[in-house]
Amino acid sequence: MRNCPRITDIRMETTGVGKQKLEEEDCLIVNSQVKFLYLAQNSWLDDKSVTMLASVCPNLEKMDLSYCGMVSKGAMEVLWRCCKIQHLDLAYLGYRLCQFQFKVNFEVPTLFVLNLSSSRISNEELSLISKSCYNLKELKLEYCDKITVSGVKLVVKYCKQLRMISLYSCENVSSDVIAWMVLTRPSLKKITYASGAVVGKRDLLLSHGCFAHWDWLGSKLI
Repeated sequence: MRNCPRITDIRMETTGVGKQKLEEEDCLIVNSQVKFLYLAQNSWLDDKSVTMLASVCPNLEKMDLSYCGMVSKGAMEVLWRCCKIQHLDLAYLGYRLCQFQFKVNFEVPTLFVLNLSSSRISNEELSLISKSCYNLKELKLEYCDKITVSGVKLVVKYCKQLRMISLYSCENVSSDVIAWMVLTRPSLKKITYASGAVVGKRDLLLSHGCFAHWDWLGSKLI
């Protein structure tokens, strides 16, 4: 970032980023050209390092922190410091931490795509996200077993541009909410859910231009 001022895309998945801690003077570097930063599966990366990277790259549009098990509230710093962020992948966020922190209590109008699959997110965090990231178009909540129908309804209510939501293997979200989502949010065009119960709602969904994907023992139905 210091020596390549025109670089826009950096991919360093599974490379040990974070093992060597960043120094405070590294924060003095600012590279406004970096738009895409992919750091998935870096188990040494922590909140402090992510915060410093967000300071260095204030114009980030897409960041991948999936499978970074030591990161939680650092992801909020990305949302706070990178005012142009549009796509954030946080799947398996903070899976190595005892305490999970991802409470977004400020507006992030630029964020369109958010992946929180397997992130231990609860209805409380989902409520804050729905009101702060109200321009979301795609939201993945796969394997989020702490969220319920009430949390999903908040997302559908406040995210008026929502086009896709994945609730695959969300054990505490009943498939009964699917019809309500389609009728409430006309922009919704794709729902992913792990239950054959979707089949009975197929005609309703199709009549509203929405496709429901479900997976049962590896077979998919659209």
